[in-house]
Amino acid sequence: MTRIYLVRHAQSEGNFYRRAHGMYNSMLTPQGRIQLEALKKRFADIPVDVVYTSPLYRTRATAAAIYEAGQIPVHVLQDLHEVNCGPWEDRTWGDIRYHDPEQLDNFTYHFYRWHIPGAETPEEVRTRMLRALDTIVEQCPGKTAVAVSHGMACRILLGTLEGMSLQEISEKFPHGDNTAVSLIEYDNGKYRVVFANDSSHLKKEISTLAQQKWWRGQGEREIGLRFVPLQVSSDAGAALYQLCRAEGWMSSHGNMAHFDGAAFLDQARRNQAAYPEAVLAAYYEDAFAGLLQLDTEMDRSEGAGRIAFAYMTPEYRKHGAGVQLVGEAVSRFRRMGRTKLRLRCAAENQVAQNFYRRCGFHKIGVDTQAPVALDILELPIGFENA
Repeated sequence: MTRIYLVRHAQSEGNFYRRAHGMYNSMLTPQGRIQLEALKKRFADIPVDVVYTSPLYRTRATAAAIYEAGQIPVHVLQDLHEVNCGPWEDRTWGDIRYHDPEQLDNFTYHFYRWHIPGAETPEEVRTRMLRALDTIVEQCPGKTAVAVSHGMACRILLGTLEGMSLQEISEKFPHGDNTAVSLIEYDNGKYRVVFANDSSHLKKEISTLAQQKWWRGQGEREIGLRFVPLQVSSDAGAALYQLCRAEGWMSSHGNMAHFDGAAFLDQARRNQAAYPEAVLAAYYEDAFAGLLQLDTEMDRSEGAGRIAFAYMTPEYRKHGAGVQLVGEAVSRFRRMGRTKLRLRCAAENQVAQNFYRRCGFHKIGVDTQAPVALDILELPIGFENA
């Protein structure tokens, strides 16, 4: 008998920032690293002969938690990769919902109907995932293997092995959490799912699905942001920008001492002259929800990009959407080849400090030129730093 433990990767940027990451090569989050420790303990007493992983970083990093403790061979298997989302890749789910709500609902709840030109079809995912399973069985007869793959790919494979059609899978088969473990046995030419999507090794506070609602059904909507360039050279754009800056300053410092709205606006215009999309308005559907300002020049020589300003309107705070501002900055600066993301945060603003720490930022210094105490925080976004 051949045993295959099918494992979904740990939490990665797409799960956290709420972006469509199929073939996009995203990194793990701090919470994902904690999930890996729990996964490592789960496999500590399970004899494993060989590990297979998809070629993407998030699965390879997850696989390493299983094989690093022993002399276990690891192989990259292309067929284990996630569904290729084509033109959806690295877009926010909020942007996709705004422009193509029907197909997003199909993808989330009725993926047997999902079809995007240039993307992989669910049928193609099913075919190659079954092929991956056959490859592992052929190469490892009578052994115990681990195969690390992705959420949608695992769901389609497991449901298929349970005898379900794609429609039945999309409507009845549950989603697996990050690092969820399934066991498949192969004997006498047949596959059997012993158990599926077990995440008992995860405490609630480190579970991804416990902190999200989208997977519970169509009535459970989350705040998904989309980003639109804001022209601060226009009167309307400048007025909105200054309003956000003033409210953000008051929220951070508790008073308006040292606030210089004209200087902030001048900085925003200089940032936009260097990079036309440096100032981005965040919307939840058609409602204004926040602002993101990027400085592409300040830390360029050090391979870093800088968030000059990140802001959520009061009504959209404390709903878990703020991380999407960080995700947009990561996406844009990574495309520019930057390996670090920096920002300044008021030392006394513990709410913001805790938020950025949860995102993976750490303190690297203090801005001694600022009129108030500001810590300089940094987040590694390059794979060589992972």
